[in-house]
Amino acid sequence: MRSTKAFIFVLRGSADIDQMTPVIWQCLKHDEHVHVVVASDFDTTSDFRLKFLQAYPNFTLHVLPGARFGTSFMQKLRRVLWNQTRVRRLLKKPNAQICVFEWGDGIWEDQSHHGVLAKFKRWAFTDFVLQAQYACADLAIPTVSLPHGHSTKTMLIKSDRVAEAFAANNGKLPFANRNSFAKYVFCSGYHRDVIVGNSTMSGSNVEVWGTARFSPEWIEQLYKIAPLVNLPSLRSNQKHRVLMFLPKWHNLVNKAATLSLLTALGKLENIQLVIAGHVRGADTQLTASETAELAALPSVVFAPQGSASVSLIKTSDVLIDVDASIALDAIQLGKLYVRPKYLQDASVQTIYDTLGGAIQASSEQEIVALLSTAVLPTNVVSPTFTEVVIGDVASNISKQYYLKLKALTQR
Repeated sequence: MRSTKAFIFVLRGSADIDQMTPVIWQCLKHDEHVHVVVASDFDTTSDFRLKFLQAYPNFTLHVLPGARFGTSFMQKLRRVLWNQTRVRRLLKKPNAQICVFEWGDGIWEDQSHHGVLAKFKRWAFTDFVLQAQYACADLAIPTVSLPHGHSTKTMLIKSDRVAEAFAANNGKLPFANRNSFAKYVFCSGYHRDVIVGNSTMSGSNVEVWGTARFSPEWIEQLYKIAPLVNLPSLRSNQKHRVLMFLPKWHNLVNKAATLSLLTALGKLENIQLVIAGHVRGADTQLTASETAELAALPSVVFAPQGSASVSLIKTSDVLIDVDASIALDAIQLGKLYVRPKYLQDASVQTIYDTLGGAIQASSEQEIVALLSTAVLPTNVVSPTFTEVVIGDVASNISKQYYLKLKALTQR
């Protein structure tokens, strides 16, 4: 039996849970005690991955809606309840041996220069995630930052937000505080190089562990537990169900061209087109009139609100997506993945440009012609693609995440 010390995972919502679940799963499979803290008002009762984890006897879930960071007076007042003293108690009670966070800010190293007022503000009003990191530092508990997603881009997209950060920080992303983690983990070497090369991170604590979320062992388990999604049956003349996730417009995506593609596909008689938003919905919103125009097309179906992305992929034959990492699911499941490269600015370079793995369409007409055929082509995925993007799949990647975390607790 393992020790009664606990692994602590601090999460905020669906995206974090999606990425962290395979690692938590491996910890539980190795008889570790795991405490998951959801520091937000996210509805955990509806999440199928958490339900799966709750079947393990060593799993404990803490939902802290009052820990959510906010700007209103009442939100700030509630934050005082989760002051540093109480957070330390939360970590000490289960005898925490390591604390795992999603990617994000670490804690500044110049704490000794803070005045009394600044120290009180940090003790009482700091965002819970940072509060927990300060508590870990006080208790000598190692902290690790794991990916909250997986980028297929081999360069940094210079969105307006990135440009503003560059302008304010001498041409770099202000990530120096992330040096405070014992380990800051990347899924791939190419993404590590992009972020470290364009930020103020030192890179001394950075490691590449592959991607647990898209590891074959977790893909197999994930699609077994994925809930069914209620979609209309295909009509007699419809041969394929085509799923398209709305892209994040700020990633240099042409919205007008995207709407044109959706309209053209919505008129095809031989397919059912399922349109779904990104998990971070504010980035992919359509206006009411755009939604109504698409909904009126004969072949368009909108994914039910709250549908799990994996459930939608499971029931589809084709995935169309610009740059979301969920496409890696479709690739490994043998689904046809079409990437409409022309929808994104030509400056954006991805792993598909060098290693294949997707049918990269250069026009709307090409995609319409492709999906109008009775027999769909297949993706060609090389072993090199898998090794570079996913990692060493023969090593059981999600298990390796657990072993590396466990090693940090024994130093």
